[in-house]
Amino acid sequence: MKLLTHESQWRGGETVIAFGMFDGVHEGHARLMRKANELAAMHDLTSVVYTFSSHPMATFAPDRVPPQLETRSEKVCAIARMGVDVAVLRPFDRAYAALSPEEFVRSFVHTLHPRHVVIGFNYSFGSKGAGRAQDMIALGEKYGFETHVVDEVQMDGLPVSSTRIRGEIAKGDMEEAARLMGRPYVLCGVVEHGKKLGRQLDFPTANLRWDVSKALPPKGVYAALAYVREDWYMAAVNIGEHPTAPGGKMTVEANLIGYDGGEFYGCHMRLLFFKRLRGEKKFESLEALRDAVMLNREETIAYFRNTNAEL
Repeated sequence: MKLLTHESQWRGGETVIAFGMFDGVHEGHARLMRKANELAAMHDLTSVVYTFSSHPMATFAPDRVPPQLETRSEKVCAIARMGVDVAVLRPFDRAYAALSPEEFVRSFVHTLHPRHVVIGFNYSFGSKGAGRAQDMIALGEKYGFETHVVDEVQMDGLPVSSTRIRGEIAKGDMEEAARLMGRPYVLCGVVEHGKKLGRQLDFPTANLRWDVSKALPPKGVYAALAYVREDWYMAAVNIGEHPTAPGGKMTVEANLIGYDGGEFYGCHMRLLFFKRLRGEKKFESLEALRDAVMLNREETIAYFRNTNAEL
């Protein structure tokens, strides 16, 4: 997949463009991209995903940006997995936000040369989101492209949306979040030094320095898979503040099962969250905490054994 940071960088021929924020690249987003790929293959065109490099709210009200389901790099990887030819991650600034719906359309018509445009049923564009699906259809007739409006994707009678997925993550329902996204929810980052509490319990942990812009599941213990140094591990992951040994910041700690020694400090780690095993607890002693850690490991192993998950 070719990655562009502005539509003006395109030097190819005619295209099919799928528009959207694509936070989380969930099943609803996937339908838009599949439609773009289908049209591109049918008409021998290039499929393009057009999105933004940051949430539009960050330009006007940074404190109101919702927790993100993916970092920029994760979003690019998720789009690439959909098999599209080109992704445009355009900066969103005030000048761009002030474009009228027709000015917005002209900006991509003269650069990306679309023959087909794919949008969701609730897609809005132009200044203050004034442009709607019917406006895109009319402007397409004026500027020479056909607009395809994709209907709402539902599961259990409710729409699949980034807002709904964030709600499931906030509740700790990682299985439902994974069902809506089509894959497990992920936190990535670098392994950093922690309080070394795991060493005292004879169960060293890998502490993740995650991107704070991302949605963080609630405090508790999770069955997860960890990918670090080109190896996969089952992992009992604790998110919390160590009420048994208080002091310090919120941490994301992965107790890697089958880990045979060596340090991961400075290494990149990827955590895939499958199930919340329990909420955060305070124990009367480190010995009681150690027993709980052993139980977390056993429950994690049992979870993956029962679900037939493969590393």
